[in-house]
Amino acid sequence: MGIINGLILGCLLGGVAMLWNGNPYLGLVIATALAANTIVAVSLGGLLPLVLKKLNRDPALVSGPILTTVTDMCGFFFVLGFANVIMHKLIV
Repeated sequence: MGIINGLILGCLLGGVAMLWNGNPYLGLVIATALAANTIVAVSLGGLLPLVLKKLNRDPALVSGPILTTVTDMCGFFFVLGFANVIMHKLIV
């Protein structure tokens, strides 16, 4: 479900970014980064409480800050990394 949600949100916001700027590569960067970030967030949000419970830690207390930090870092990495890869096509 998380993969489907990530792909749908990525395509929707990528389409908006493409229409807003008129550059399909900007839409591709936004769509790919958002889809990848949503997939990471859903996967980590499902696995992290299980791992923390196995380590005898309170999942409710620790999951929030770890999940938020990792998801934010991945989001920045995905957007900037994908934009860097196709930078020559983004410059108008």
